[in-house]
Amino acid sequence: GSSSKVRSAIVVQSRALRFDFQLVRATMQTMHFHLAALVFLLSPSLPVGSAVASREGDACEGDASMMLQLLHSHSHQGRDANPLCAELSDGRLRRLAGGPYTEEDVGKVACNMAANIFENGTIIASPSTGIEKIHNYPGGSSINQNNYYYMWQRDAGLTMRTLLRVAKGGPMVSKQLESYASLYHDIWSKPTPNHNCGPWGAGDGWCSILGEVKFFVNGSVYNQPWGRAQNDGPAINAMVLMEVLSDGKADPTSRENAKADIISALKYVGGMGLDSTIDPWEMLYGQHYFVQSIQHRAMAMGADIAQKEGWKGVDNFPLWVPMLSHLVEQHWNATSGVIGETNARPYFKLQGPKCLSSSDEGANESTVRTSPCELDVAVLLGSLSARAGHGLGSAVQEVFPPHDSRMLVTAYHLVESMAPTYEVNSIDDDAGLPGVLIGRYPGDEYSGVIMDPADSNDVCSGYNCASAWFLATHGLAEVIYATAVAVAKGDMKADAMNHHYLLAAMDWALPKAQRGRSEALPGTAKELSEKLIAGGDGVLARAKHHASSDLHMSEQIYRGNNKLPGVTPGDMIGARDLTWSYASLLDALAARADAVIAVSAMSS
Repeated sequence: GSSSKVRSAIVVQSRALRFDFQLVRATMQTMHFHLAALVFLLSPSLPVGSAVASREGDACEGDASMMLQLLHSHSHQGRDANPLCAELSDGRLRRLAGGPYTEEDVGKVACNMAANIFENGTIIASPSTGIEKIHNYPGGSSINQNNYYYMWQRDAGLTMRTLLRVAKGGPMVSKQLESYASLYHDIWSKPTPNHNCGPWGAGDGWCSILGEVKFFVNGSVYNQPWGRAQNDGPAINAMVLMEVLSDGKADPTSRENAKADIISALKYVGGMGLDSTIDPWEMLYGQHYFVQSIQHRAMAMGADIAQKEGWKGVDNFPLWVPMLSHLVEQHWNATSGVIGETNARPYFKLQGPKCLSSSDEGANESTVRTSPCELDVAVLLGSLSARAGHGLGSAVQEVFPPHDSRMLVTAYHLVESMAPTYEVNSIDDDAGLPGVLIGRYPGDEYSGVIMDPADSNDVCSGYNCASAWFLATHGLAEVIYATAVAVAKGDMKADAMNHHYLLAAMDWALPKAQRGRSEALPGTAKELSEKLIAGGDGVLARAKHHASSDLHMSEQIYRGNNKLPGVTPGDMIGARDLTWSYASLLDALAARADAVIAVSAMSS
């Protein structure tokens, strides 16, 4: 039949099925060739980013559109077929090579990330759709990858910032920035159909499109229940849009649109700054370091550019900078001696207290909470994303830069709270690998897998079902490299608070059998910086050991401990080809390159 008839039939059928995804999965598996033929027939009139169905709040039509685009648009194309991949692998990223990654490796990682970046500006979190099986169990059930085939505000914005950090100025990168800004201008110009935003309890909350979590590939808002609002997204993307104004290649209309969107986003961020929001792991309502540190940096940059360009109606921007700085400062807990991720936490049920004891075998909500608590790698990631740099807002320094002793002691407790409990780390230690793997937080409940059929009993539930994450481990390595830069430049010195972290970071360059032989730090800043770089290399090497031969990286590295019976410890699990996994690695390698330059400057 004609394309219009096929599309209409799909929408009608979608409504009739009420989008029972178990049935959809079965249909896709049994009618693979028919669906492939359907995609071929529709492909001339169905480009990535087009809207197949009405966007007027109809969940079925939105999901039908997403499914069609899923079938049509995503494949891991070769370098010649992906212009962004070709640009990123043409040698311009060779400065990132070093440690366990060669220049060719860097190109592969960049291309794996580029496969999730579409020409219309969309950046999907992963090509995983929920039907990909990880392991089959007797009786017909299986654990599958989760469905991440959406554009999350957070993941997409961080990926764009990474792309601009490592490859700004390239023709395809500039084109991608233009498409991304245009897409967000379109998305943010429409009201959200959702009304279920926090705070809850007195009826539906008020929702803004700026605080929306994620979008379908066609640009429409995800309109099902989710943790809303998530107010790091507008701050991250305001920082991305500021790059449009500094790019020098944008046309006047694009510049005006970017300016308007930045102002709108930062007014929202400032106006909502004192309120709670959902955390980056989408499980907890409260005030979070990750969110507030990024909001502070975005506001500092916004106040700077507004002053320099004489923007009107933004007199509150410079007033919000110290307000957000104060909120960030409140995350330092002098009693427990760590920077806690969440303040004003309303409950411990959906997400545990993240204490040292939360990783104990059999830990649950009733387990005695051994301090420190609120340990979360999101603190490290927030600090890395909130660095001042040398451009906009650089006069406003970070509250807790990555090399701050309070950040480093937090990183030390994070590693100690998780790494020793992962079977995969013991296996890697026995194999003589350097480095260490970490996850998001002690007691993490999210295994990264879903059951198929959906009504099957969960293979793992409760505390410590989660495993090590690539992005968390890469983030740890980046903190080590950032510390090496600070030591080389004289911006930090060893003290009683950071001592254990520095010793551990240097030891991660070595196999476990060779660690712990000295309690003394090197006598010179240069030697300490070099040993820290080697420690970061060890951390990246261990994570790389669990990637595929062509450096594809999923969300998680299975911890073992029989949490997912039948899966081998060290195997990749969760959503495959997670965009954030690749971006976090490129960020770490960029920090490594900075560290090498800083040490070289000491020598000269």
